[in-house]
Amino acid sequence: MSATSLSSTAARAGGGRLWVLLLKLLISLGLLVLVGRAVDLQAVGGLLLALPLWAGLAAVLCLAGVSLVSALRWWLVMRSLGAALPLGRITALMFVGNFFTQVLPTSVGGDAVRIWLVTRRGVAFNQAFNGVILERATGLIVVVFMVAGGVFWLGGLVDQAAIRLALLAALPLLLGALTLLCLLDRLPASLALSAAALPLAGAALNLLAVMAGDARRVLLAQPLSLYLLLLSLAAQVFAVLAVLALAQGLGLSLSLVEALAVVPAVILITFVPLSFAGWGIREGAAVVMFGFVGVAADQAVAVSVLFGLGLLVAGLPGCVLWVKGGRRLPPAAASV
Repeated sequence: MSATSLSSTAARAGGGRLWVLLLKLLISLGLLVLVGRAVDLQAVGGLLLALPLWAGLAAVLCLAGVSLVSALRWWLVMRSLGAALPLGRITALMFVGNFFTQVLPTSVGGDAVRIWLVTRRGVAFNQAFNGVILERATGLIVVVFMVAGGVFWLGGLVDQAAIRLALLAALPLLLGALTLLCLLDRLPASLALSAAALPLAGAALNLLAVMAGDARRVLLAQPLSLYLLLLSLAAQVFAVLAVLALAQGLGLSLSLVEALAVVPAVILITFVPLSFAGWGIREGAAVVMFGFVGVAADQAVAVSVLFGLGLLVAGLPGCVLWVKGGRRLPPAAASV
């Protein structure tokens, strides 16, 4: 391919990313406008300004705890894949990734940064990619189970059947996807041959076969999988405690059990990669889910906005680490 063709391809890719960014910004702004029309913005502003310092600090510390627990989870996953990095280095990279999650247009942008940074430290791309994906998957398992438990605990309070079914459907969908992932290298020979005949399918099947083996090594191994699930539960509890600290600081009548029932659902909905870093989607989800436990819409929006700002503040150590040394990296490792 000529230099002119490469430049043209790169320009088209860059233009495509720009359009995606603009679209996500528009979606976030549109959702925020819709939420703003449904609440008393003056009341929301008053709540934001009324937050006591102790509540903000407690929320930021809890959110930093999420990063610390997630780093330990990621370290265990990478060790099981034969790519052991020092825990201190993994923790630093987790904070860097979480910072980029908050400033990049997609909720998985930080994961891509983590994969890239790990390959710059001698880890093969397959191990880096699978390690981040499986670390995320173990966290998602706990979130989805907590969402299902929350829906059953709320019972009739979730008076919209579509919302109840959508939240409960996440559990069988996730379990089905994980089962398929673990079996991708054990497809019938005829099916594998048919798939391999498709363009680029052969390389993709090889990557998926490696991931399937890694998934079994992580998700089905004992006691590793139990440790990972407990760490994932701890991470979610930290996130719930952050919301509870904000709610208590604003004087809202939200109990720990109620927070455990609704916060994971808000987090799960925020994973939908349609807006800029979850803004707009998170606020809309908060209005709906917190409404089921009697929290007013303006109060729910205030908590959600403060939670988002808390994520930004908790991610600042990652920004410092990136500026300090994250950009001075060795060449990438060769892919395996």
